[in-house]
Amino acid sequence: MLSKYYSGLYQLVSKIPVVSTHEHHLPDPFQKQLTLDLLFANSYITSIAQSKKCLNGIRDYNPTARERPFSCRIPMDEKDRRMDFLTQIRYNSYFVWLEKAVQTIYGFDDSITPGNWDEISQEISKKHKKDGADLEILRGIGNYQRAILDPYWDYGSDIGHPELFSVAMRTDMFITSFHPEIVDHDGNSPFKQFPDAPTDNFGDYLHYLKDLFIKWRNHGGVALKSASAYDRSLQYDFPDKNRAYQTFFKHPSQVTEAEHKNYGDFMFHWFCELCKELEVPFQIHTGLGKLQGSNPLFLEPVIIKYPELRFVLLHCGYPWCSEAAGLAHNHNNVLLDMTWVPIISTSAAKKAFSEFLDVAHSSDRIAWGSDAWTSEEAYGALLAWRQVVSQVLADKVDEGYICLKDAESLASKLLYQNAISTYGL
Repeated sequence: MLSKYYSGLYQLVSKIPVVSTHEHHLPDPFQKQLTLDLLFANSYITSIAQSKKCLNGIRDYNPTARERPFSCRIPMDEKDRRMDFLTQIRYNSYFVWLEKAVQTIYGFDDSITPGNWDEISQEISKKHKKDGADLEILRGIGNYQRAILDPYWDYGSDIGHPELFSVAMRTDMFITSFHPEIVDHDGNSPFKQFPDAPTDNFGDYLHYLKDLFIKWRNHGGVALKSASAYDRSLQYDFPDKNRAYQTFFKHPSQVTEAEHKNYGDFMFHWFCELCKELEVPFQIHTGLGKLQGSNPLFLEPVIIKYPELRFVLLHCGYPWCSEAAGLAHNHNNVLLDMTWVPIISTSAAKKAFSEFLDVAHSSDRIAWGSDAWTSEEAYGALLAWRQVVSQVLADKVDEGYICLKDAESLASKLLYQNAISTYGL
C-alpha cells in the first residue's frame, strides 16, 4: 500500500529538472531512422530476449561498437515472432518502463501488441524524421537540462550536441589492449582508433595518452569512465611497472594471463593518477559485467590508496548494492550512482536507495542516469527513478524517519543538484 505522501511527492519529483550522470545516446543518423523494432534492438531488452532465445537471429550479426548503432535490428516482421517476444518479456523491468515511455510519448493507452505494433512503429518513425526529435523528447517531456555522455563507439565525442551533453572519457581499450590484436568488449583498440599513437616506447605512448585526455578534458570532458568489468575482474592489484613496460606491444602469443592482468592493473592505476591531475571523478562500472569479478568490494584497496579521488560506483554494484553501501559508509570518496538500477529491478532499486540514505555520510553522494541509447528508453528509466525516489521518500516520511520538507529537499538533490556539484556542470 502506497504512503499517503506518495502522490504529492511524485508530482513534485516529476517537475524537478533532470541532470543525468550517464547516457549512451546514439548519434543523429541513427535517431532519424528509429522504429519500434530498432528501439527494442538498441535497448536492454535485447539481452533478456537473447538469454530467453525468443528472438531467432537477434545476434546473427555481431557488429563492433562503432557499427552497432547503425546495424542492430530485430527481424520482427512476423506476428508470431512478435507475440513470442512480447510474451517472454512482458513483465521484465526493461520492457515495462520502456513501454510506459512509449505510451506517454506517443499517446498510446493500450499495451504494445502484435496488432498495434506497426501503428506505434509508424508514429515513432514519423516523429524522428524531424531533426532533433530525440533531443526534443529529452528536453521536453523528460525535462533534461544536461547529461553526461559515454560514447564508447567514438571516444571523447559529444555527438555534435555540446549544448546538452558533457563527455565521460572512456578508459577501457587503453586498460585492456596492449597490442592491436587485443580489443576490449566493444571491439575497440587504441592502436586502430589512434594509428598515430607511439608503439616503439611505452613512455612515449603514455605521454600521448595524457595529451589526448587533456584535450578531451579541455573540450568538455567531466569524468573518466571504466567499464572494464566487462573485460576482467575489478581486482586491480598494485602492479609491477617494469613488467607492464615489457608487455606493451608484445604479441599476445608471448604474453601470459598474469602479464596481461598486470598491464591492466598498471593502466588502471595510471588513470587514477590522471583523474587526480585532471580533477575529475572516476566512474567505475560495478556489478553485472563478468559477474564473478564485478563485486565493488574488489575496489576497496584502490579506494583506500587514492583518498582524494572521487570513485563513482555506477550501478551501485548490483546485485551487490549492500556492499556498495558499505564502501560509501567507510570511505568518504565513494559516490553511489543509481544509474541503470531502477530498470534492472525496480524493487531492488527501492531497497538499495532506502539503504543508501541510511548509511551514506551525505545525501550529496547519490545520483542517477538512465544509461540508455535512445530518448524513449531514457525517459522510461527516468519514470522508474521518479517512482523509486517518490516511494522511498514517502515511506520514510510516513514512518517518521524524515519530515516532508526534508524529503522535498532530497528529491531535488537526487535528480539535479548532486550531479551538478559532483561533475562541476
